Amino acid sequence: MNFTRFRKSLVTRLVLFGITAVVVSTLARYIILLNVMQEEQRTVMTQQQIIIANHLAIDINHQLMERRRYLERLAAQLPVSLLKNPPQLQLWLRERQNLYPIFSTGLFVSDDKDRIIADSPQLKGRTGMDVSIYPGLRRVRAGMVLIADPMISPVSGQPFIPILAPVHDNNGKIVAVIGGGTMINNDGFIDRIPLSEISGDSEVDVVAPGKKLIVSSSNPERNFQPLPKRGIDPVLDQAVDGFLSNGTARNAEGKEEIRSMASIASTNWFVLVTQPASTDTQTLSKVREVILHGTLVQAAVIFAFILTSVICFFRPLQRTADQADKMTRGELPLAPLPVVQDDEIGHLTLAFNRLLARLKRHQAELQYQAHHDQLTGLPNRVMLAQRMQLVLSDARRDRSGIALLFLDLDGFKLINDTHGHQVGDLVLQQISQRLLNVARKSDTLARVGGDEFVLLITDLGIAMPVGARVLAEKCINTVAQPILINHIECQLGVSIGIALTDGSCGPEQLLQAADHAMYDAKSKGRNGYTIAPALVSQYKMQDQDPQSE
Repeated sequence: MNFTRFRKSLVTRLVLFGITAVVVSTLARYIILLNVMQEEQRTVMTQQQIIIANHLAIDINHQLMERRRYLERLAAQLPVSLLKNPPQLQLWLRERQNLYPIFSTGLFVSDDKDRIIADSPQLKGRTGMDVSIYPGLRRVRAGMVLIADPMISPVSGQPFIPILAPVHDNNGKIVAVIGGGTMINNDGFIDRIPLSEISGDSEVDVVAPGKKLIVSSSNPERNFQPLPKRGIDPVLDQAVDGFLSNGTARNAEGKEEIRSMASIASTNWFVLVTQPASTDTQTLSKVREVILHGTLVQAAVIFAFILTSVICFFRPLQRTADQADKMTRGELPLAPLPVVQDDEIGHLTLAFNRLLARLKRHQAELQYQAHHDQLTGLPNRVMLAQRMQLVLSDARRDRSGIALLFLDLDGFKLINDTHGHQVGDLVLQQISQRLLNVARKSDTLARVGGDEFVLLITDLGIAMPVGARVLAEKCINTVAQPILINHIECQLGVSIGIALTDGSCGPEQLLQAADHAMYDAKSKGRNGYTIAPALVSQYKMQDQDPQSE
């Protein structure tokens, strides 16, 4: 065939046009699909980071508030007469520290001259030390319980967080200060967060903006390190100024990151979760593979069938591209694309549908993880809060009774320390199953801490304390049964705080009442229960059976 004629042939032009069209359309689909997948993946990752940042902020706040509340109770219980008898005061502190060793550096008491007169455990150089070096002592002297900014311990030389509370005499005068310290490196505020679920390159920082300091970090090299100088990271500068934001930003090294922040309620600190924005996933790699393979097959079909193949190919492709494009613009909901023909376009459509289904499953899994405890499968604090809102609303409408049992396992820490976390996890799983067998189908059992559970009971009727006592005794009996793990017999007890309501209080108030009652039960000898004063309306109080109160 004459070369000039071949060059000007319509067939040649169609073939070249088909090849060009295939290349261009494939490239367009490649870019569109990748952008959609990357944006969807980034959205999922950002949402997951926000959930983790909020959960971590809640967890850290719980730890700090737990220490603060315990110190407030000690300040209220401290006999003022012991201030003149340091040896007896030393013994008093030792008993409290041994009973509940929540402060890793122990407890101490300073007199009205700001000198430490007793501590437990006794650390070299701490007795007689001037506590005025602790930031914010003046506010404590003014009557405030203070979670101070982190600092370097003058005794150990390690970073720690001091917590201070005033001690009043019978006349209300502040005569002493009781304090405790939490070591940042030892207590590990963020070591329980499963960062591997986001990315191996993820990092979590706890930031104290007042001191422009990283209090704690998943990267040990960043612990107690200063923040970058102002102006290097504008988004972080805004967070230090109090404007927390989520999204992408460039770090001090100029690299783009996905960031999520959450404030810690009891302090002015915040949690920062970051991971590189360039993080790729196996799903996106498979998308690239499918598109590249489809391109080669489509080119072969164009060469083999020329005009017929070109015409047959572009019609379904155009329809598929139109639908995918409408989905990206939000004109159509995300749904599987119809497979018109069993060819390359059909295979690509099926791959897209499988990918879309996988993304939806992944989103459902993330939603489940955000509302359930990973170890036991029980609802977590987030789902418990939602359930409490619903049942309190139902109780107000139906004028029925609700009981909330706050359970704290006695002896679990000893099992965990003696036999390891693996045995401890198996024990928690068995305890969860036992408590589920005690609970009714309408009740909610949630795990809210390491060895803490909450049982939310509904439809108790008028005799709320009677039903709550019965369930509390069942819980105590079922937990007391020995547990056999790998030929190791484990014995546990449980302290239970019970709060009752007719729906006239809020979820936080009900949970706090049960929490305080649980600590009362634990202080009375453990393996028992205490019922908090009922949180009911005046009408309900008048109708309630006096014996049940």
